[in-house]
Amino acid sequence: MKHYFSAGLMCLSFGGSAQSLDLVISGEPVTLPLDTPIILDDQPATLNDLRYHRDGLHARWHANAAMEGLATPIFSYTLIGLVTQSSPLAVLGQPLTITADTNLLGVGPSLTLPLGTPVVVSGLVDANGSVLASLVERRGALPPRFLLTGPVTAIGAPASLVQVGAQWVDLAGLAVADCVAAAPQVGEFLEIRATGTASLPPGATLGGVTDARCVDLVPVGTPAATGFLEGLVTEVTSATQFLMGDLTINILPETTFALGSIEDLDPGVGVILHGSYVDATHFDAADIEFVYQVVRFEGPVAPAAVLPGTQITVLGIPVRWSAQVRDRDDILAQGLTQSRQVQVRGYVDRQNRAFATLVRDRGNPDASDVAVRGPVQAITPPRVTIQGLQVDTTGATFADEFGAPLTAEQFFAGVQVGQMVDASAAVYNAAQQSLLAGAIVWIDAPAVRRPRATTGTAPADITAGTARQYAFIEPMYANDFE
Repeated sequence: MKHYFSAGLMCLSFGGSAQSLDLVISGEPVTLPLDTPIILDDQPATLNDLRYHRDGLHARWHANAAMEGLATPIFSYTLIGLVTQSSPLAVLGQPLTITADTNLLGVGPSLTLPLGTPVVVSGLVDANGSVLASLVERRGALPPRFLLTGPVTAIGAPASLVQVGAQWVDLAGLAVADCVAAAPQVGEFLEIRATGTASLPPGATLGGVTDARCVDLVPVGTPAATGFLEGLVTEVTSATQFLMGDLTINILPETTFALGSIEDLDPGVGVILHGSYVDATHFDAADIEFVYQVVRFEGPVAPAAVLPGTQITVLGIPVRWSAQVRDRDDILAQGLTQSRQVQVRGYVDRQNRAFATLVRDRGNPDASDVAVRGPVQAITPPRVTIQGLQVDTTGATFADEFGAPLTAEQFFAGVQVGQMVDASAAVYNAAQQSLLAGAIVWIDAPAVRRPRATTGTAPADITAGTARQYAFIEPMYANDFE
């Protein structure tokens, strides 16, 4: 595939002046001169031009810059086109997850837009064809060019018809660049540009394609190049490896985790990596940081607690559908006909709203064997509150995340609001919205990102992630929804 990066492409400076721009890429502070050449929505520009665009664009360094002796940052959208589904919101057939951290422009509190509304989107692309959106902006006029980024999910007849996510595209007469074979294959990711059309009904085929190429979800690199990469997990292949697109991530004995643990690595889950490239397609992760704070819930779920395609309530905790959810038993998609024990894994956004990334059936309902894991909201010994659920630790056993036993006194002397706690082997009291926990594990890590300065490493040679805090423009609506 394309996009081979080499070590030493860019040395970022920190600080700022009247001639420079401070911005943040996936939590990493970056300062660059305003006259830095960049590629902005596939067009040459300077960093000064970026200030007139909305926060949330995807950033990465230009692959071909090594041949020019200069690293050119790329700032790009993921989708440019029309709304093809209103609920859940989809653009060019790609469903969107919108959280309180998504920058919303011209999108009201209902989060619904009429079919055919022009929209631009930036975000992280999932292997299931969805996008975890960092920016959703309604446009008043039809964009002259559409942009579709997503995985090939099917090949039609004739073979020039390909399905990208849920959107069929006609590539007749067009050579697709940078793919492994002469034509794109199922599982490869495409970036497609097409002439804008005023009408694209659901199920219609997108034509007028002017450019199509296979792309990498995260940059590949060269040996010893350091990387700072954000993306969604594509596949977990073993206890020590997972994929992000075509890049194999190695989990080492010394790899550290933030906002989650190794057990939370599932397809569709967002992570930020620090580390270095072993070769072009293998990356040793020094730090794995989850994009959002992860949570887990398991308990009895009645049919009435599932709103198909919208929400599932476990232990009284509402968990929203996300476009990245792996719903192994179609519980969230189709609902339940009888009560079942259900496990939900997910994350919480800035407003503490829970979203599902994994839902599965765990057998017959059992209120005497439930579990909850999440950041602590309140501490009133012998109780802690997690996602509004009162967890009574009376009589429980205590341990740290490494299995070392603790006393109740040690636990309550150390635990703080925002730290992760796992309560299992618990009995659920639905009337009181409480758990009586049998085992408490204190995960001794604040639920906040670690400042990069504490890692003691230099800025990465290869960077890819979500860019923020660069825009001059104030949004009409920003993170305002129910």
